Amino acid sequence: MITSWDIYWITRLDSICVVAAVTWIALGIIMAVVIGPVLIEGKWDSAKRFFRVGVVVACSALFIGVFTPSTKEFAAIYLIPKIANNEQVQKVPENLVRLLNAKMEAWLEDMAKDKGKK
Repeated sequence: MITSWDIYWITRLDSICVVAAVTWIALGIIMAVVIGPVLIEGKWDSAKRFFRVGVVVACSALFIGVFTPSTKEFAAIYLIPKIANNEQVQKVPENLVRLLNAKMEAWLEDMAKDKGKK
């Protein structure tokens, strides 16, 4: 059973993806801006920690952005198996085939009657 807390987090999935993407892009820009002066001045030792943390956060944001489904994707992930495994839904094709057979037989009988009248 799905709770209101689950529904809340499902509706937040798109926002989580956006935040992860913005974080990844912002860190990429910041690191690109900072790396220029660091390389020019040769102060790589002082910037190592910043770059390590930046790379870890950027990779984490990229991971979250890529592997977090959108709200629509999550709805499909959650609902399609429930619908496909539902016994009542699986009976629909059987009932549909019976209905089509009955209708086809009625049409064939009507066609035979029409040919007999001509």
